[in-house]
This record gives sequence, C-alpha cells and structure tokens, in this order.
Amino acid sequence: MLLLLICLGCIKGEFFTSIGQMTDLIYAEKDLVHSLKAYIQEEETKLSKIKSWAETMESLTVKSTSDPEGYLAHPVNAYKLVKRLNKEWLELENLVLQDMTKGFITNLTVQRQFFPNEEDETGAAKALMRLQDTYKLDSETISKGEFPGTKYRSTLTVDDCFGMGKTAYSDGDYYHTVLWMQQALKQHDNGEQTTISKADILDYLSYAVFQLGDLQRAIELTRRLVILGKTY
Repeated sequence: MLLLLICLGCIKGEFFTSIGQMTDLIYAEKDLVHSLKAYIQEEETKLSKIKSWAETMESLTVKSTSDPEGYLAHPVNAYKLVKRLNKEWLELENLVLQDMTKGFITNLTVQRQFFPNEEDETGAAKALMRLQDTYKLDSETISKGEFPGTKYRSTLTVDDCFGMGKTAYSDGDYYHTVLWMQQALKQHDNGEQTTISKADILDYLSYAVFQLGDLQRAIELTRRLVILGKTY
C-alpha cells in the first residue's frame, strides 16, 4: 500500500505528491552520495600526500638537527635545504590550500534547487500524522516502521519523532505533540543515541500535556525536567 503517498496527495499545497517526483528525489540523493564519496576520495588522496611529506620531513629534520654543522658541511645537504625552503614547502602549501570541495559543492548547489523545503517537510509530517489517525496507528508502531502491506521497513529516530512533535506543536496540535514527544522520550530513555536533549523533549511534552488539561501529569513531567536540570 502506498499509504503515505496517498496521504501526501491529500494535503493541499504539498508539492511532492507523485511517486515520480519522490522517485526523482531518491535518485538525486544517490547522485549526491556518489559525489560525496568522490570528494572524500580526493581529500584522502590529498591528506595521504601531506602525511607522506610530513613523515619524510620528520625523518630528515631528526637527522639535520642532531648535528646541524656536520649536516650542512655536506654541500648537497646545504643546497637541498635551500631548495626545500624556497620551492618544496611552497608546493606543499599550495597542496594544503587546494579546495577539493568544488565538485561536490557545485553538484549540491544544482541539486538543492529541486530539494523539498521546510513547508514540504511540514506537509510530509502532517501526512504521516493523518495516516496515523486514519489507520489508528500508535506512534511506536509508526516509529518501528510496521506498516501493513509495505515491502520495506524504515524506522524513526529520536530526532525524527521530536521533529514530528515539533511540527504538531507549531500547528497548535497538542494531541499529536504529546504522542510524538512521548515516543521521542521513550526511545531516549531506552538509550538511543541522539543529539536531542531529554530536557527539550520534556519541555515540549509537559507544556502540551498541560494544554490538554492533564495538570497532574504536567506537574510530574515538569518536576522531572527540574530534577534533570539539577544533574547538569
């Protein structure tokens, strides 16, 4: 079942509504991954050259500084020292200053004009919530990617659930704010790695719970937030 795409099509103003348009985004992302890997390879090649030069220079300077006068007594060493400092270090400087990002950044800039924007992301989040209501799915089921009739499973992270909750919050939809902030908190409590702080989740959750009229639970969540703040 193409449940999400069906719901996407139901949202007025949503740009990415067709399978074809969404498929184009998949291939655009694949192209960017190839471009990114090419950039990484170029950076690794550049860094390898710099490391090799550093190792060579380290070995040479250990020898030269152990007996500077004896080292410079050899005319070839004196010549090569002057040559290195006049030319070879300049060549290294040019290598270090080489911008390997140009190809990737150019590709990213071109592709970005076709990317979804903030409004599109909001629309996609609302579509997922509409799907949740239509098929009476709980947030955990959606987060685990357990959709009936789908071929692949894709899970939601704490960050994803938090984003869903924030979208609902921005729309004044405290019902879905609670559902998704609770799921974000549950996954956070279960030890999932995330950059989202538990305090931020509790902050949104306690306010949304209060707005829904559950004063006692809002107080409990606020106390937990205060206690959490004291541990930092």
